[in-house]
Amino acid sequence: MNNKIKILLVGLAVVCAAALVIAFQLNTVNKSLRNEFTIKEQEFSSERQSLTNQLNSLQISRKKLDAELSDLRAKFDSLSKEHDKLKSNFDLVTKERASVVDRLQELIKENKSLSEEAAKLKETGGVSYTVSTTSSEDDVYWARVLKDKAALEIEVQNLKSQLADAQLKGEKAMEEGRKLDLQFKTVNQARMDLERKMVYNEKLAESLSEDLVREKRDKKAITDQLEAIRQENFELKSRLMALGDKKTSLEGRLVDLQQEREILSKRLSELDQILQDRVDQIIQVKDDLKAARTEAKEASVKDSRVVQLQPIVVKAAEPQSTSQGSKPGAGQILAINDENNFVIIDLGEEDGVKVGQTFNVYRNTEKVASLEVIQIRKEIAAADIKSLSSGAKLKIGDLVS
Repeated sequence: MNNKIKILLVGLAVVCAAALVIAFQLNTVNKSLRNEFTIKEQEFSSERQSLTNQLNSLQISRKKLDAELSDLRAKFDSLSKEHDKLKSNFDLVTKERASVVDRLQELIKENKSLSEEAAKLKETGGVSYTVSTTSSEDDVYWARVLKDKAALEIEVQNLKSQLADAQLKGEKAMEEGRKLDLQFKTVNQARMDLERKMVYNEKLAESLSEDLVREKRDKKAITDQLEAIRQENFELKSRLMALGDKKTSLEGRLVDLQQEREILSKRLSELDQILQDRVDQIIQVKDDLKAARTEAKEASVKDSRVVQLQPIVVKAAEPQSTSQGSKPGAGQILAINDENNFVIIDLGEEDGVKVGQTFNVYRNTEKVASLEVIQIRKEIAAADIKSLSSGAKLKIGDLVS
């Protein structure tokens, strides 16, 4: 029983030590995971802040570029309208110039024809005008011709001045057109540059958005992992609490077992004392039997009638002689403890009995039980009852072999 208690105590100590080791390891793992999560969260927050700042700056620059592009588009539209207007004016001036040139050529031809006609009339003036009715009509006619010629010359001069003005306007329009073309090309180049910048900024914003989305996904994964770690930590804490409760119950059971051990130790001490008293009584009985046997032998020498009665007295007073005469047993049961399931037999160290040795109990040559020696003294021994026949009950005086 002491061995069982020791084994139970060792098992409880091993369980407590394992629980403490598991709790320490879980606490260490939890601290390391918390530190790692804190570091990751700080890194993610700083990176997210930097990405947010970059995105805000890009959005501001994009807004500025959009405003500049809108202004350039407005300027481009106004320059395009002005260019179209100047082009229409230039076309109109070109058409007017062409019409003026045609008109001038017609007037030149008409002037030339009139000059030729006037020259012919001067050469043939006397003859032709002699045919005329009156000289007054000739004067009126020549006055009208000279007037028409002067008007035509004035008109030619006006047309020449208009042509010069038209040429000057055309040159100015062409110069303005070249300037407008140059401005148009410059504005178009700036527009293309701005569009390229906008495309680059859009791609950069998209990449930043993708990075931000990726960071959000990573944060979600880290959050999920943290949640799983927290769940696992909660489960481990629950298991640790269960182990703590189990440890408490085991400690309580250990205290109960220690108290029970103390009680059993006290009872065992009492039983040892009782057994020692019984042994002393048995030894005293054996001494008395030996003395009685000696007296009986001495009496048998003096009185023949005692000799005839002596075997009867010895056999009645000493059951051991009966056991020696019986074939199955070498000893007998001296005392029985039903409460603790052990017996006392009259075989000890002098008879060669050892701890752990087994014996069989016989009654009238019939086996009723088996015993195992647990303690020995010089002339007696204590043995546990290992098996007992059904319906049988051990009695003092049963034979042991």
